Amino acid sequence: MAVTIDKYGRVLIPKEVRNRMGLKPGTTLDIAVRGDEIVLKPRDVDLEKRVEGLEEFLEREAPKAFVNPTYRDDSKWFSRDYCLRKLGLSRE
Repeated sequence: MAVTIDKYGRVLIPKEVRNRMGLKPGTTLDIAVRGDEIVLKPRDVDLEKRVEGLEEFLEREAPKAFVNPTYRDDSKWFSRDYCLRKLGLSRE
């Protein structure tokens, strides 16, 4: 199946493909370039909501060992920001 890019860079996804994938107006698609391919993937909104819920839970309920600042030269515990970054939950 071939599609054409218009002068504004837009591509029309054929109705058959939209129906098969359950794409509705307003659906957010992630775009990735893999080698010489362009990949469009519907964003999993439910997954994003679950990650946000986990982030909120961790901010409220995380064990103190993971959120306390580092004391002196003791590197046994990691800072809260470091842990959230490693989990991919940092808002930075």
